[in-house]
Amino acid sequence: MRLIVPLLVGMVGIMVILSLMNPPDKDAEGDTDQTTQTEPQTPDDGVPQPPAADGPDENEPAAPPIVEDPGTEEPTDVTPEPETAATDDAPEPTAESDPLDNLRPAFVNKVAELDEPGDLLTLGSLDPKDGYAISARINPYRAAIYDLSMVNKYHKVDRKEHYKLLNPISWDLDKGTETKKDDENYPEAGSYAASYLTINGKRVKLWEHDSATNDWSGHWKVVSANQDNITLSLEIVSGPDDKPIVVAEINRTYSLVKGDQPGSYTVRLHQFVKNRTDEPMTIAWEQIAQGGVYHATSDYLRGRSQQYVLGYFDLDYDPTRFAIHVEDGFLPEPDLISKLKDPSNTGKWESIWPNPKIDEPETKELAWLASENRYFVAISSAPVYDSRDDLEPANITSLQSIYPDVKTTIYPNAKLDPSMSDEDRRVIIEFTSTPITLKPGEQTQPADLSLDLFAGPREDALFAKQPYKALQYEKTIRYSLGGCFGFCTFQWLAHLLLGFLELLHAFIFDWGVAIVILVIVVRIILHPLTKRGQTNMLKMGKQMAAVQPEINKLKKKFADDPRTLQAEQMKLFREKGINPAAGAIGCLPMFLQMPIWIALYAMLYYAIELRHEPAFYGVFQMIAEWPFLADLSSADRFIPLGPDDG
Repeated sequence: MRLIVPLLVGMVGIMVILSLMNPPDKDAEGDTDQTTQTEPQTPDDGVPQPPAADGPDENEPAAPPIVEDPGTEEPTDVTPEPETAATDDAPEPTAESDPLDNLRPAFVNKVAELDEPGDLLTLGSLDPKDGYAISARINPYRAAIYDLSMVNKYHKVDRKEHYKLLNPISWDLDKGTETKKDDENYPEAGSYAASYLTINGKRVKLWEHDSATNDWSGHWKVVSANQDNITLSLEIVSGPDDKPIVVAEINRTYSLVKGDQPGSYTVRLHQFVKNRTDEPMTIAWEQIAQGGVYHATSDYLRGRSQQYVLGYFDLDYDPTRFAIHVEDGFLPEPDLISKLKDPSNTGKWESIWPNPKIDEPETKELAWLASENRYFVAISSAPVYDSRDDLEPANITSLQSIYPDVKTTIYPNAKLDPSMSDEDRRVIIEFTSTPITLKPGEQTQPADLSLDLFAGPREDALFAKQPYKALQYEKTIRYSLGGCFGFCTFQWLAHLLLGFLELLHAFIFDWGVAIVILVIVVRIILHPLTKRGQTNMLKMGKQMAAVQPEINKLKKKFADDPRTLQAEQMKLFREKGINPAAGAIGCLPMFLQMPIWIALYAMLYYAIELRHEPAFYGVFQMIAEWPFLADLSSADRFIPLGPDDG
């Protein structure tokens, strides 16, 4: 016993000393806690977990003392700190939680106004003295161009209301449609409205709707605002609502160029997405393109002058990008709506680009996208920073290289409202960018997401300047009535007639007199053809009148035998020297004139030079402001029956 008892006491003492030097249970629990907190920092998607960032950073400095001197008491004082920090920051995310859960935009706490917003920001000025060509109003809701107006263009001859080319896109179905509900209200979104930001495959919607209150939110923070530049920003956050962590930051700057220099009709949108995390991030940006241009009520072509134009590079035919092509790129809005309004349609028409009219679309690359009406056009393109005189299409960045995906939606479609007239449906075009990977703290470059929006008149003199010349915007000018007349309207002929008309105006100083002289000249040139056709028809008429009695006798004689009657008539024609085909040949000179007259009419209809120009030196307006021939682009209005809208 004297030996056993001391031996047992010694063994117990050794075990106590060993347990004090290296307590297994407590350290094991600490290791487990550290592993649980550290694993979410490097998830598969590469984005750090912001709420747990402080815990592991405090852990790392405490680790070396444990390794270097495990026998000291320093670890006892240091190691409990992560556990305390974890308790203070509770609840900590588990290893299974996704660091991008609850991704959301941090909107300004403001409800979107359903009618015209009261917080619109003005870019440019409608006062001609300020030197701007256009003025746009920017809506903080979805950071969009609410509307855009011309400074020196007006809706009517009285020059009281500036021409508003772009209007907001209304989502309100308050037109007596079947889908309209009493509590449905939608704020208006304008051109270039922000839609979505995708972060590492997670799509974040950049507007919100509270179904309980029926309120819409989506306002961006206004960083700065003046006549030349307006900057708005929006943060994308994650984590708990009481402690949000900024994941990404979006900045959009709208700017204008003053004066008559090239670019004065261009709104430039510089937009950037910045990675605010400590890990790489892949993003994709989605936004609405330009809205539809103004619909004039005096459109004789029933909406077909509203067109979308696709300018593209043909890499197979023209690998050097010598020219921008528009062949088959003109799409009247009624046709586009008809093709795309039925979502159950399994045909080839899925979007405005590419579409079945464009042959071999895989060899084409979209350079720019235009929406136009009778006289004006809005064109989205990649920014052009170079305006040197020798700028060529080959130097132009294509729109498709920035936004390869173009989505087209008809709202409301035929499923939502099958009875709605196509004239009341809207075309919504959206751009989706190519995916971009950003390093921690890095932001996109200006050329990655930015856009230029030209919004102005379709004038040859304007498009002859750079960079519009290199972009070949003059190809949006097409004098064609469409439909069955489209194939026989020769553009070179229409431009030739317009050039001669402008030459006449340069000497006469009145478009009305110039048009009269132009028509007289065309008639004189065509007179030989007209005379020959009329002579042939007159000769044929006399010959047929001379043999008419004999033809009547044959009809009575062979009334029951049509085949013999026809043979006898042909025999009679040969005897009298009459050629029945000569009648059709006699009409040929008149048919040859048709393309000339069609081109003349199309040119006069689309020529912006005639818009709001009076005829005969305004003599009729001197008589008690009579509106007769006050505007050569509209009806004569000899007797005014209602308001005229140009």
